[in-house]
Amino acid sequence: MTQEDILKALGNVQEPDLGKDLVTLNMVKDIVIDGKNVSFTVVLTTPACPMKDLIKNACENAVKILVNKEAVVTVNFTSNTTTIRKDNKNILSGVKNIIAVVSGKGGVGKSTVASNFALALAESGAKVGLMDADIYGPSVHIMFGVRGERPMMKEGEGGKGLIVPLERYGIKLMSIGLLVDEKQAVVWRGPMVSSAIRQFVSDVDWGEL
Repeated sequence: MTQEDILKALGNVQEPDLGKDLVTLNMVKDIVIDGKNVSFTVVLTTPACPMKDLIKNACENAVKILVNKEAVVTVNFTSNTTTIRKDNKNILSGVKNIIAVVSGKGGVGKSTVASNFALALAESGAKVGLMDADIYGPSVHIMFGVRGERPMMKEGEGGKGLIVPLERYGIKLMSIGLLVDEKQAVVWRGPMVSSAIRQFVSDVDWGEL
């Protein structure tokens, strides 16, 4: 098997929505062949592509039928996610889209909604980070089972210290609950709360999301 063989086979796999084959659309990347094992990445137009399983099965069948029936095919997925951000992205420069879950009332399920939303996006293939901005009653660290764990620090550009968010289920997490003792009440006034949230935005290594 060669990369040319794989590309020729995948040239028969159509992208259902766009009506052209994956190779013509330049959606096939990172082909790796090791004996009978072959892997490659299909770049989707959206991480939540509803046709992902259909494309995966079509790719596997194309390689086995047209190249080698004994091939062990691994199809990975990524996506070219677009951004609707209109700011100059001086902060969170690697983050393409930001979704805020807010309410003027406490105890209505903001953290539950945000956590499930993040899990659903991650399951669909998106790279997701979840920032718990509830300083007085954080709960995201509890929901994700990282209670009592502490994030590490790393050195960023110019020697700036950055907090490395914890990861669970493919989601990067940051919460004040990861930084303070739960037995100690957080009695902060407005400026201190604002400062903590700014630090979560600018001093956490969120990476590409």
